[in-house]
Amino acid sequence: MWLFHKKGVSIMIGYVLLITFAIIIGGVVYTWMSSYVPTETIECPDGVSIFIKDVECSIVEGEYQLALNITNNGRFAIDGYYLKISNNPDIPIGTIPVTEIISGGQSAQGGIILFPGTNLEPGKNSLGNIFKLSEKAYMVEITPIRYNIIDNKNRLSICGSAKASEKISCE
Repeated sequence: MWLFHKKGVSIMIGYVLLITFAIIIGGVVYTWMSSYVPTETIECPDGVSIFIKDVECSIVEGEYQLALNITNNGRFAIDGYYLKISNNPDIPIGTIPVTEIISGGQSAQGGIILFPGTNLEPGKNSLGNIFKLSEKAYMVEITPIRYNIIDNKNRLSICGSAKASEKISCE
């Protein structure tokens, strides 16, 4: 009769050891993975600023096109910008990234437009940026981006505090 009680105790000890082992392995993996997460955030300098000089939305051959002229009115050069539109007049922020570029820059995935060849210096304009839109837009939002050298690596930083937006009409 007492043999059955010992069998139950050994099963409980096995469960306790299994749970303890899982907790120890979880702690080791957490410590190891936390060393891969960067502790420094990549930020833009405070003097980065961009201005939408002119924006026009039109219908060309049955498709919406966005013509955008921007000016770097900040103190630092910018390497490109992140372009988003809003397809709803009630939403005041850009939610749809624009990826199809017709002229004026190099388009990367996710709405990042890089200036061809070089960056946009302070006080300079970027003219003739034309984009193909997938739908009617009510607002355009641009956020400047810069490449910063950190630990001898070229890192992309999105300057969220310097974003500019403007309402548009695609008629």
